[in-house]
Amino acid sequence: MLAFIIPVKSKTVSSDWASFSQLADRCINSICNQLDSNFIVVLACHEIPETKFNKDPRVEFLQVDFPPPIMKGEKSDYWEKEADKGKKLKLAAGYAERKGATYVMTVDADDCISNKICSFVSKNASNSIPGWYVKKGYLYEEGKKYAYLNLKNFNTICGSGVIIKPKLIELMYGENFYFHHEKIQLNNNLLLLPLPFAGTIYSMLNGSNIVLNRQGMHDKRTKLNPLKANVMKTLFRRLGKYRIVLLVSLKKEFAITTIK
Repeated sequence: MLAFIIPVKSKTVSSDWASFSQLADRCINSICNQLDSNFIVVLACHEIPETKFNKDPRVEFLQVDFPPPIMKGEKSDYWEKEADKGKKLKLAAGYAERKGATYVMTVDADDCISNKICSFVSKNASNSIPGWYVKKGYLYEEGKKYAYLNLKNFNTICGSGVIIKPKLIELMYGENFYFHHEKIQLNNNLLLLPLPFAGTIYSMLNGSNIVLNRQGMHDKRTKLNPLKANVMKTLFRRLGKYRIVLLVSLKKEFAITTIK
């Protein structure tokens, strides 16, 4: 069985809980769109988000007993949020293992995933395979009619993409519960394999992303400075890495909908 584990931010650190709940509801709906029904969804949270899935037998809410991060308006806030996320992932993975999960997949509460993932894991599960990582995925700016398909290093950008045996999730951590979602080599003998298809839609600029604010993320992903000498190199690198895909073509597989 595959368990999708979702770390849910606390209401106390959310700038818009109603909007975040909409994103979380869409995320759960995307997961429950799986073609293979051999899965559960575990959300580790302080407060249960407002969702139509709170009575769905496939979905379980694991309320944590440690305090939410305290925001001080400083750079350290980022690390506090990441530590909170890491703790929740670890608790959810342990809970999923006790429920019988042979693999867990980390999913951020604002993203959508392919409905083929559970089928793939069910068909390819093996004691010799520690797990997989989502190498290819889509970057989606909320409200747009298209997304960018990242072909090369999606796992370094988005946290929704680690599929791993629950006992091995400890190997993904650094100091202070920091979860290294970009990590693919667990140790000298264990290596995560690339998922052979695009597995995730990464929702950007939705007001809930930890790393950057709306303008900062937009600038990072879209700006090219024509005065810089390496502008053409950067442009061709992006053209080699990304493909533009209409959002409508992804709706069936990812159950992606527009958040109002």
